[in-house]
Amino acid sequence: MYNIKKLYGFQQGQEFFQLELEDGQTKIINIWDYTTLYQYPKLYEKLIVEQLECNVYSALETLLSQVKNIDRWRILDVACGSGLMGKYLKQQSSIEIELLVGIDILPAALTALKRDNPHIYDQTYLVGQYNSDRLKKCEFNCIIFSAAANHLDMQDYQDYLNLLSNHAYILFNLTNHIQDERRVKILRWMNENFELCCNMVYTHRKLMNDSTVEHEVFLYRK
Repeated sequence: MYNIKKLYGFQQGQEFFQLELEDGQTKIINIWDYTTLYQYPKLYEKLIVEQLECNVYSALETLLSQVKNIDRWRILDVACGSGLMGKYLKQQSSIEIELLVGIDILPAALTALKRDNPHIYDQTYLVGQYNSDRLKKCEFNCIIFSAAANHLDMQDYQDYLNLLSNHAYILFNLTNHIQDERRVKILRWMNENFELCCNMVYTHRKLMNDSTVEHEVFLYRK
């Protein structure tokens, strides 16, 4: 079908790889070119999870599994992509999930999710194509921003968190550059409005040159 060949780059967002197709043609693809990545079955999972050993899903689940006052989770997964967060929770976590809803901005992401990970999510929506009042009635007790928190505007946070029930949990990861302006702004706002439950620094993944990058996961409560 395809083979992942040469890897280039040593900084997030500036990494490329060579994809060799079945007919012998090759493409050079930026690792953040999600629309292209999602065109090929399970390519994102093979590259990010298997080859670059991304640990974000296990790190987020580690914090979530520490919550003991919720028996059944009703989760809104923002920037769900091809469904790897949901797949991890359903197949490798001990938590009980009653409802799992995914939202993404890319039509290609939801197409890939339905192709690669069907039956994982109860519902999926494109950004801007869902009814907020209907989602509020889902009574979500958790929202997850898996690898998306660094890319959202503050208004996005406010809009999404308004969909949650009171006392719901907010789970996300950020790059571990403590002076990063977006990180500082996000955490300042979170600390002013919500309760920090726990956080943890972890090895996020390998870069294309086999060095590693650290991120930090956070669990807040509304």
